[in-house]
Amino acid sequence: MNGTGLSDGKGLTMKKILIGGSPCTHWSVCRPNDREVESSGIGWELFRNYVIAKEKFEPNIFLYENVTSMSKDIRDAIIQVFRCNPYNINGGLVSAAERDRLFWTNIDGIEQPAEKGITLGDILESNVAEKYFYKCDYDFHGFDKAVCATLHIEGNDILKRVNNPKFKCHTLTTCGGGNTQKKVLVDGRVRKLTPVEYERCMTLPDGYTKAVADTHRYTGCGNGWTAEVIIHILKHMNIPADEEIQVLSMYDGIGTGRYCFDNMGYKNVKYVSYEIDKYAMQVANSNYPDIIQKGDAFQVRNDDWEYGC
Repeated sequence: MNGTGLSDGKGLTMKKILIGGSPCTHWSVCRPNDREVESSGIGWELFRNYVIAKEKFEPNIFLYENVTSMSKDIRDAIIQVFRCNPYNINGGLVSAAERDRLFWTNIDGIEQPAEKGITLGDILESNVAEKYFYKCDYDFHGFDKAVCATLHIEGNDILKRVNNPKFKCHTLTTCGGGNTQKKVLVDGRVRKLTPVEYERCMTLPDGYTKAVADTHRYTGCGNGWTAEVIIHILKHMNIPADEEIQVLSMYDGIGTGRYCFDNMGYKNVKYVSYEIDKYAMQVANSNYPDIIQKGDAFQVRNDDWEYGC
């Protein structure tokens, strides 16, 4: 087996594509107390699973994503592993939510997506249920010109922020309960963003995550990819849409990668996923029952590991 593709038994080849982004929890500045800043530790071992999968799967195309806030040492170590520099693309260019990320890939010629000028106000639902609204005070002074106001609730500064719908939302987090959802001021009232608005921020279809409870819908979107960014990158693969492809997705989450291939018109797709969050898996398979779920990504270290087995 080599990097030119897999035989389908009829003399034809199928392109192999590896996608994924190892969990950023241990590398992000959002975890200041025990953030890993060297190429060792749990975060690095999670990344190593992707590297091992790449070595064994030998894909024609690979795409690896992670946070821009990783330390320089870790970033340089990843550059050394992949032997290429990352593309830095912010999902806010194509959506209503900021999401600044690094993308390593062997796809050439990727330019920055065009700024679509989408603000939070463009993706808000109408007739939102009362349960999403707050009954408390906030600092409204100067809000017409500011990105955020401050909500008077318990918690850190991020949780108190109220987004101005004239601007883009800050990066969605993985938190799903209590006061952790992003907030917006609408018609003089403060409310949480709804799960559908989270989906729209990630450029996913309305109701994509409806198979699970709201808490898990928020978490799944917060953990995911801005779909339009992934589509923008993958369109540079130059693989015809009618060609058969075999996809290996590491840390697949809610199956955004599968949605991207579907959106791009690929119908002959075998999609093997490594994911352990049962709610994320439920979302993925509710949209694409053909996804083959394999569970823990550490299985790629097994001596007898094979794609799809």
